[in-house]
Amino acid sequence: MAATMVCVSTETLVLRYASHSTLGVAAISLLVPAAYLCASQAIRLSMGAGVTSRRLVAIAAVLTGLSLVLLAVDAVPFVQCLPFQLAGVVMFLDAVLALARQKRRGVLGNGLLVLCCCSMTGIAIRIPMFPLLLGQPTPFPIMSAETFERVFVNSLGVLTTGLALFIIARIVANEMASYRYRSERDDLTGLLNRRMLGGMLDRPAATAGAVVMCDIDRFKTINDRFGHHVGDEVIQSFAAILKGHAGHVGRVGGEEFALLLFGASSQEAGETADAIRCRFQQFQHPAVGEAGTLSASFGVAAFDTGASVRSAMRQADKALYAAKRTGRNRVCIAPDEATVRRGMQHAA
Repeated sequence: MAATMVCVSTETLVLRYASHSTLGVAAISLLVPAAYLCASQAIRLSMGAGVTSRRLVAIAAVLTGLSLVLLAVDAVPFVQCLPFQLAGVVMFLDAVLALARQKRRGVLGNGLLVLCCCSMTGIAIRIPMFPLLLGQPTPFPIMSAETFERVFVNSLGVLTTGLALFIIARIVANEMASYRYRSERDDLTGLLNRRMLGGMLDRPAATAGAVVMCDIDRFKTINDRFGHHVGDEVIQSFAAILKGHAGHVGRVGGEEFALLLFGASSQEAGETADAIRCRFQQFQHPAVGEAGTLSASFGVAAFDTGASVRSAMRQADKALYAAKRTGRNRVCIAPDEATVRRGMQHAA
């Protein structure tokens, strides 16, 4: 965006003090598409769309070069100005279309789109009138040269400032969202981190559900035998499998994970856990191969509406260790509280 402001400011100075010279016209022929190129990149990057394709940049460069060639052969001003203005239109229109295609633009995105559309309208009006800024006649005199120059310069300043403010606001909003996302997510897997998961566990359950605790079997052996980088990749692969299932998934620490399934019974959660177990068992890491079959153990516990999810997590953790003790690579479902109470009463 800073480059855009520099190009626009320089263009304004050249139009005011050197527009009647060949060198000044050449500078304008370069500055106009450069300003639109920089503005389009700022818009695209502010919404995470990446930079413009090389093909479009090449098209804009060819059009700009054509304007310089036409200037060298002393072409009619209107004809000479047309290619570099079209180059600017190509670049800016690409950013506007990319912005319009975004489904969730928000207030800032919609404001930016409105300003971009206003800018495109101004560009369309300016194309046939541009020679007037160079002190040359135009075949399409929509308004007088004095009026056009005054309206164009003032409008350009307002639109450029507005675009800059909206783009900066969008970038700041994106950065804040990025910081918030990183504060809630585990760096290695992108799952909810322990702190974020803990906040969900500390609240009474809004609806009944189940907790699934997951642990990769013999993970220390994987690290020791194949290296920590392979261990990290195994963790990422297991996390990717977990992401494919509905619910809130978090990394508790190391090779241990938690899956919160609101609205699911312990039986349904157990079936989900077994599906994850089977899929992970079928997964083969290139470095591990068939010699080191991967597996995971699971513990499941249900919770009722208004109950402590953390308490259910402790029960699921106990069930997980029961699965470990009885041979690993299996799912163990903890008895619900009602069953436990009945058992205690029977023992008494």
